[in-house]
Amino acid sequence: MLGTKTTRRALIGGLLATLTILSGAPAFAKGESVVLVATQKAGDRGPIDGLIDGLEQAEAKFGVETRFIEALDPATYENTLRTLARRNTDVIITTFFAMGAAVQAVAPEFPDTKFVVIVAAPHNPQMPNARVAGYATQENAYLAGTFAASMSETGQLGLIGGVPLPYVWADYNAMLGGAHQINPDATLNAAFVQSFEDPVKGKEVAAGLYDQGIDAIYTGAAASDIGVVEAASELGKTVMVASPPLVEQAPANVGFVASFEWAQTMMIEVENAVSADFQSGFRLGGISSGEIVMTFSDDHAAANPKAADARAATEAAFEAIQSGAITVPYDETEPQ
Repeated sequence: MLGTKTTRRALIGGLLATLTILSGAPAFAKGESVVLVATQKAGDRGPIDGLIDGLEQAEAKFGVETRFIEALDPATYENTLRTLARRNTDVIITTFFAMGAAVQAVAPEFPDTKFVVIVAAPHNPQMPNARVAGYATQENAYLAGTFAASMSETGQLGLIGGVPLPYVWADYNAMLGGAHQINPDATLNAAFVQSFEDPVKGKEVAAGLYDQGIDAIYTGAAASDIGVVEAASELGKTVMVASPPLVEQAPANVGFVASFEWAQTMMIEVENAVSADFQSGFRLGGISSGEIVMTFSDDHAAANPKAADARAATEAAFEAIQSGAITVPYDETEPQ
């Protein structure tokens, strides 16, 4: 996963040496152009920085020409995609749900351009030149619930999301399911920042949950998580996150990281897009594909006597999911 060195890059590009094709490996086109269009700013210490890191790795491994741009206004999404396609961009990789709709509209107009959306709903209908890559986010949430319930003194847990998209309710149900394996009486309160880029509001939302008696929060609100972690640090509470660099912000409070390997996902998607056998449709990454991993904070463990047992329980859950002994259901049902 990316480190803090990947804080902000406005442009990534350059032609690298020709990839040496090994026997039996996919045949890659020399010098194909790959553009990442991000709908959130770089410097988030999370998904966008991770995807940029993966783009750089793909450039080096596959010999493609790469570029990174930000498209922050939804009104510009379709025009941005059309402009890149008209300039004969070979592969356009975009991010998140709103851009998924833009790709659905634009991709049929440019059958020779390949489009990839990372984290969005499957296209309906599916298109031969487009693919969506998602994550089994409920697996992260199940692990977070296991860890949180193992750490909690009150049995009151919290989940913070950016906005109430359907997958967040799937995370809610999975987190509660993991928690109930440890404490059948555990409760879970969900709250939303209403933004993926508002650390100030994130801190306010987290502080409100902690004030209610919740003593362990799992947050997955991108850049807003910075504020959530700040609240945990100031109040001396446990927080679980989805981005490893956040541990450095409050190592004694961030106990557990259930993260997406954004760079790995980018590498998988570029490899597929520039191969001679492009696979369109929908792909779901998870623990079994190596795109969901977990880490623990040594500083948090040193300060919390329950951390060792929490880690053991969470590692056991991870291994059970990895082996197939546990299948975490995807259930978008909202709590009543």
